Amino acid sequence: MIRPLSALVAACLTAACAPADPGGPRWIEPASPDARVAIPTPPPRDGRPSDQNEARVLAAHNAERSEQGVAPLVWSEDLEAEARGWARELIATGRFAHDPRPHGHGENLWTGWGGRVFTPEEMVEDWIAERADYRPGVFPNVSRTGDWTAVGHYTQLIWSGTTHVGCAIETRDDQQLLACRYSPPGNIDGRRPL
Repeated sequence: MIRPLSALVAACLTAACAPADPGGPRWIEPASPDARVAIPTPPPRDGRPSDQNEARVLAAHNAERSEQGVAPLVWSEDLEAEARGWARELIATGRFAHDPRPHGHGENLWTGWGGRVFTPEEMVEDWIAERADYRPGVFPNVSRTGDWTAVGHYTQLIWSGTTHVGCAIETRDDQQLLACRYSPPGNIDGRRPL
């Protein structure tokens, strides 16, 4: 069975969940209580994606941002290195969770498995699909469901105050994992995404 997991992650940020597919990750770990605490970090350095897949992830982000009238994101090699380190740790251990270490950046995660290769655009499109539940407002009141986690990947992707992104795609067996880090982070209480 082919199964992307980003929607399940959004629904499981505050409680552990087990996917129905036994071939997928064993569990989605709950986010730490400090996961949404913004900590000051130095501005990231501009850079270039390390390969064509990362360039396509950036293009998919910026196509949606353009559609929403938001300035394009700039690639950061520093954020890419952070995202790659975390993605490698997750894929090696079979875990699927947001990084519990304080890093001061926003983070989106996606995983899929099932014997097919997902394109970078399909991975990002899973986050963009959350737009169906998005409603303009002041964060965290930005979802028609009443639960911001239903749109949290999307709001981070379009967050107008975010200027830089770095992402990495890692693969093991029939699983692919995409991790992105954002600076400055989005999803800040009391602020508008757009």
